[in-house]
Amino acid sequence: MSFTHRVYQLLFYLFRLCPIRKNKIVVSSYSGSGYGDNGKYIVEELLRRNCEADIVWLCSSAGSPLPDKVRRVKYRSLRAIYELATARVWIDNKRKPDYVRKRAGQYYIMTWHGGIAIKQIEKDAEANLPEEYVRAAKNDSKMADLFLAESRWTREMYERIFWYDGEIMTCGAPRQDLLWQADRERIDRIRQRLRVTEGERLLLYVPTFRRDMQADDLSVYRMDWEGVLDAMERRFGGRWRGLIRLHPNVAALSRELSLGARVCDVTAYPDVQELLLVSDCLITDYSSTIFDFGVMARPAFLLARDIAEYVRQRDFTLRFDQLPFSVATSDSELIAAIDGFDEKEYGRKMSDFYFDYCGFVAGGHASEQVADRIVSVIENGK
Repeated sequence: MSFTHRVYQLLFYLFRLCPIRKNKIVVSSYSGSGYGDNGKYIVEELLRRNCEADIVWLCSSAGSPLPDKVRRVKYRSLRAIYELATARVWIDNKRKPDYVRKRAGQYYIMTWHGGIAIKQIEKDAEANLPEEYVRAAKNDSKMADLFLAESRWTREMYERIFWYDGEIMTCGAPRQDLLWQADRERIDRIRQRLRVTEGERLLLYVPTFRRDMQADDLSVYRMDWEGVLDAMERRFGGRWRGLIRLHPNVAALSRELSLGARVCDVTAYPDVQELLLVSDCLITDYSSTIFDFGVMARPAFLLARDIAEYVRQRDFTLRFDQLPFSVATSDSELIAAIDGFDEKEYGRKMSDFYFDYCGFVAGGHASEQVADRIVSVIENGK
């Protein structure tokens, strides 16, 4: 642990002199990236109930908009440590730094930012993970009081590779609630924000990040957009427009991509779930985002052009032949998969995978169940 981290750790102990505020909730997402993922939808449910809580959101940037009743505090600041040390409830979707220390009387809900995973993570990938991350992950699981799972498969994954043996609530993922509900007014608002014209259909491309990615080698993120969009129009009809959103770890690289007139870079869009909600089709490589998108039963494809290299770096948890999605290793294979898409066969495979193999929780009420738990913790104690 670095000297700075030891100082931060000491501050967590010093702030124990301050009392815990039983109605304070501190939320973070992707290490301070902004208002989104599971935490957003839990907070929305608490606000909908007019819950008497002091909600703090830890953000690295002042640019991320927050609801009026949510306080913004800079992530990894002295104030952030104070807020965490005096809150009754923590909510996070990513491992907290190794210097963070929870105190007696606090309740930590780990929502995780993934779910069903294609690529190996946590203990499965321990040999390829930085020592600092593994130390932080173990400390994070030790502090956690509750993990959230959207399926039997995810619950068993937590038990097997997350260094965690505490309570797991198999209630669904709060971030998926809006995908199950498909609120028409919300869809229209998002489309207006994206300046999508009437009748225009959307193809979203969300490639994941690669370790040691270089700005001068973006080949794995490039796609024959014209050919792919033309194929979408042939197979599904209508006018199609492309959206690309890079992983937060490599977001700066989006400026280096050359995109055509029919494609928009939405890497800076704060909530990928809203992009999923309004998209008619999804393409990714190894991102678990495809499993969120799949709850809407819309067409999705895998473009894994560097699969051999990726296996060498990380390897996979699921075999590609176990997945309901077609797998292409080149633009031409992807276009052929789109042209040959069989809706009935796809529907059968999706049902078998989601419900029979993974034991998925269908519904869209996860945020309500988590909010119930938070209210109980605040009012009645752990």
